[in-house]
Amino acid sequence: MLDHFFRRIFGEKKITPRNRVVIIHNHLFKNAGSTIDWSLRRNFGKDFVDHRDDGNMRRGADYLGPYLAEHPAVKALSTHHLVLPLPVLNNTRLLMMLMLRHPIERIQSVYNFERKQKHASTPGAIHARKYSLSEYVEWRMRPDVGATIRNYHAIRCMHGHEYTYTNGIAEKEFARAVETVQSTEMIGLVERFDESIVLFEECLRPAFPEIDLSYRIQNVGPSKDVPREERIDNLKKEVGEAVFAKLLDNNRWDLQLYTVACREFAARVEKINEFSQKLTSFRARCQKLRS
Repeated sequence: MLDHFFRRIFGEKKITPRNRVVIIHNHLFKNAGSTIDWSLRRNFGKDFVDHRDDGNMRRGADYLGPYLAEHPAVKALSTHHLVLPLPVLNNTRLLMMLMLRHPIERIQSVYNFERKQKHASTPGAIHARKYSLSEYVEWRMRPDVGATIRNYHAIRCMHGHEYTYTNGIAEKEFARAVETVQSTEMIGLVERFDESIVLFEECLRPAFPEIDLSYRIQNVGPSKDVPREERIDNLKKEVGEAVFAKLLDNNRWDLQLYTVACREFAARVEKINEFSQKLTSFRARCQKLRS
């Protein structure tokens, strides 16, 4: 039975046996998406699609809607290039899964990942290999360069976003990003990964009673033993105060959106009965899976 929160999210469009339910993983770059995809594949096997046809996916609902209609067996789909809004399909519920991350803390991870792509020919990988972190960040701040670390989350939560966003973000557009975060069925935080997955399981259980999103970590990054404040301070020292100030200015919408997401996430966790026990049980499942 869905609790009050999930009734608010779903409204009158409750899941019924007649509904087809499809999980749409809005896989944001360097936001723990590979680990989530691993769990989705483990649960759904061939009915999970890691969608890599980026050109078509960038067409938005005009492509995704017909694609899902033509592939009725698909139960979960992940893509790096989802364009909102999601399509509306008859007798089908699309439940979006979205992980956000502190935008400044994320930057080192983006740089490290792109730098180690020895044979990749993307602009990001090329520049990461030849630039220091400070030079890379300054390059990424240019408006003619992909917004991978410039208000990235806010742009990806707006409707009909452009992948190289050069016009800036206005209040109206930011309000759309906030609406996306508040209305998305499954909103999680990378920094609270296990708790996020427990929340996702609770959301999915009415449609998939046997869902088990326990995981093995994929694409392991640096240890998080160092407190966030110290990691960000280290980043500031490495890139220099002038570049860091530019970085903050170019992520002001993302920092606000992250605050909104943290509040929304905490409110949702608060509404889950026996959340602590469910989190303990989930971590035990993960440990069993790893061993």
